[in-house]
Amino acid sequence: MNALSKLATFLSLLALSAQAQAIEFSFLSNPVTPEAFGNSYSATIDGLTLTATAWSTTGKRGKLKTAELEIYPGIGMGVCNRREGVNCSTPNHQFGLDNKNANDLILFTFSSPVQLDALTYQQLSRDSDFSLWAGTGDISLSRTKIRSLGAATFINNDNPGRTLRSLELDTALSGNYDWLIVASRIGQENDNAMLRSLVANPVGQLIDPITQAVPEAETWAMLLVGLGLVGFAVRRKA
Repeated sequence: MNALSKLATFLSLLALSAQAQAIEFSFLSNPVTPEAFGNSYSATIDGLTLTATAWSTTGKRGKLKTAELEIYPGIGMGVCNRREGVNCSTPNHQFGLDNKNANDLILFTFSSPVQLDALTYQQLSRDSDFSLWAGTGDISLSRTKIRSLGAATFINNDNPGRTLRSLELDTALSGNYDWLIVASRIGQENDNAMLRSLVANPVGQLIDPITQAVPEAETWAMLLVGLGLVGFAVRRKA
């Protein structure tokens, strides 16, 4: 590879590194095991690991307790709390993310900070409003109450019908986060949905391509010579 080719490759890598590469985690086909309260889902894409766990207000005095995370192939991710039982597939779609019998929450944690992009879901009832929390650092939900999470970000959806929908998270939650909590809107029981995918942009991912693209000292010298030759040729044509 000559100096000009190396320069072109280097500049191309720099251009690519300036663009955040969105990562989409799909919840349509990967089953979660074991089927029990306190189970979890984990997936790694391009070095970013997402882990999901289910929680509900079935503990004493409404404290959060582990629930069963469900993934129904082709439909999405939901929650079966301890009042509904494992593999709750009874009428009214109890396996969805809802607030019937108890308030259900899904906690997503990331192996490195991310910017949240979008959340797609299957609406199962006439409404699907959401309560969202996002933050940094470690988080533990065991034996805590929802009010300890602080003020939620509410997203309203007034569109009826059991259809596929998407939440633009980058508008509602524009910072860098280590975790995200998704729940049907707390205080309402007419919301029900299955989460289909979550899209996020790793904050630290941009460093590696640049580091890998930086040439060694000898290559830099060749690049400078190449640039000099290009400049000389341009001046002769002028």
